[in-house]
Amino acid sequence: MTRLGIIGLGDMGGAIAEGVLAGEWDDDVVVVGYDISEEAMARFAELGGTPAGSAGELARQVDVVAVVVIDDAQVGQVCMGDDGAIAGAAESGALVAIHSTVLPATVIELAARAAEVGVTVIDAPVTGGAAAAKSRDLVVFCGGDEVHTERGRPHFERYGGLVVNVGPLGAGLQAKVVRNLISYAEFAVAYEAIALAAAAGVDLKAFADIVSYSDRNIGPHMGVFSRPIVYPPPAFGGSFTRIAHKDLGGALALGEQLGVDLPITALVDQHIDAAFGE
Repeated sequence: MTRLGIIGLGDMGGAIAEGVLAGEWDDDVVVVGYDISEEAMARFAELGGTPAGSAGELARQVDVVAVVVIDDAQVGQVCMGDDGAIAGAAESGALVAIHSTVLPATVIELAARAAEVGVTVIDAPVTGGAAAAKSRDLVVFCGGDEVHTERGRPHFERYGGLVVNVGPLGAGLQAKVVRNLISYAEFAVAYEAIALAAAAGVDLKAFADIVSYSDRNIGPHMGVFSRPIVYPPPAFGGSFTRIAHKDLGGALALGEQLGVDLPITALVDQHIDAAFGE
């Protein structure tokens, strides 16, 4: 039997619970949940989850505690105290996995305090969003001893399509910050591209169709994340940088002509040589 506890049943925690409870498994899966929101707890119970009265009560009933709250302060609140997750895990022997995106120092300090009572805490941030959680296709990247990642893997794979260990305690959260950087840069450049297309009078619905269709095949990263990753990246050849500067220069020229500010595009143009290994 798999006994999973989820503390925090909001957008992400609730989606994780929904995905696990809706899955078809070869063994029995019990999901225990806790949230301060009565509405969230009611939804969880309707899905077939087992509500707990506190974080400590939850941790005493499970093998892995998944903490999916909002910030550092909430992680401390649900984990510490006489009826917190760590106190409960000290009785059950449960592993405590912090899925929340918090500071690495928060998890490192928490893990040190938990170790004093024989409890293991790891950082295990997730990415993919609520839709991926419901379809059980999140990425779970863990920091800490790989033994602990493997201990949690059977539970994490209930909602994670990819579960990896990325290094020592705190490394998972560092990887999450780096991963998010890619997304934010993409959003920023996409916004600039839309602004420029709109100013140029391009049909935005047609433009969306173009990007959606073409990116199925070429993607945004030009093979940089082929496996294994090589750093510094191998040179793509001078033709790639020439084409990149030509294309970026054209975008910058059009932006200047139309009065559209493109600071991210300008920054990319400054650094694209290094990105192509030149």
